[in-house]
Amino acid sequence: MRRCGRLWKRRSPCRGREWDRMSSPDARSARIRVPASTANLGSAFDAVGLALELFLTVEVSALEAGPSRLEFRGQDASAVPHDSSNLIWRTMEEVAARHERTLPPFALRVENEIPIARGLGSSATARLAAAAAADFLCVLGLGTEGLLEIASAAEGHPDNVAPALLGGLVASISSRPILWTKIDFPSGWTIVAVTPDFELETRRARAVLPAEVPHGDAVYNVQRAAFLMAQLARGDRVGVREAMRDRLHQPYRSPLVPGLEEILALDGFEGLIGVALSGAGPTVVALADRGAEEIGGALREAFARCGVRSEARLLRADNRGLVRASPRQEERP
Repeated sequence: MRRCGRLWKRRSPCRGREWDRMSSPDARSARIRVPASTANLGSAFDAVGLALELFLTVEVSALEAGPSRLEFRGQDASAVPHDSSNLIWRTMEEVAARHERTLPPFALRVENEIPIARGLGSSATARLAAAAAADFLCVLGLGTEGLLEIASAAEGHPDNVAPALLGGLVASISSRPILWTKIDFPSGWTIVAVTPDFELETRRARAVLPAEVPHGDAVYNVQRAAFLMAQLARGDRVGVREAMRDRLHQPYRSPLVPGLEEILALDGFEGLIGVALSGAGPTVVALADRGAEEIGGALREAFARCGVRSEARLLRADNRGLVRASPRQEERP
């Protein structure tokens, strides 16, 4: 393998901005910001994801000499390794090796706002940030489609990767190449994300799903997923609550998330547009156009009645996706 070069001038294939690494004081550093995401929105299982204004930020710098190092701060910092076994570091090495390159010595500074293993796309954001960091260090020219393919292959599906990369509400198909379409989420709606105080690995949440489902259940979800996307594209809340109902994954995952059945049946709030398990869980999300704090409190109370502590976040959709810049540049799409 050949070692990646460190000084170059290039146009970023992912966002189309100039990177002049030879004249800037930040010539050998880049800041990569990737949003969290919520997948499925109930009925659109493994097909739809929404980017959220909750971020993983990675500053990567090429060093003259090793050893490479990692500093990780923020949400769940004590729960992740701070060495070469870290998911970001490992993915960077895998991406470089896939392109027959060896990473130069580097320093990573990670600031994380996203709860890990809680259903908000933390692994997808980590893999995307890592792929973008390897692309920066090794001049791989991955582009949007390259980043999407690499991170989706590692995740097993693009439903979290696509919105984290592209921003907004994204529907995707796990084809070759991956097909996707994006719309901006209604700007006046709040995403109420309530995260219980326990982890739920995606592998475990997928293990409870049946290999086959009744034809009627499949039709039930297809109808609602199609209606859901049409209404979200219009910014129309009518019928969204019904359109977010599901028979393919949430009923099977309810035993893994105490309080989920009660939460999915939540009613009595005029501002409540719809509610669903976020990805594989255990976070739940509610869409609201008013009364978001009250709705968040009701969701927390449902968890509390099951003896589970939780934290509510009132979020907006992120319509920008992955952003790359030098550490001193203003981040921009």
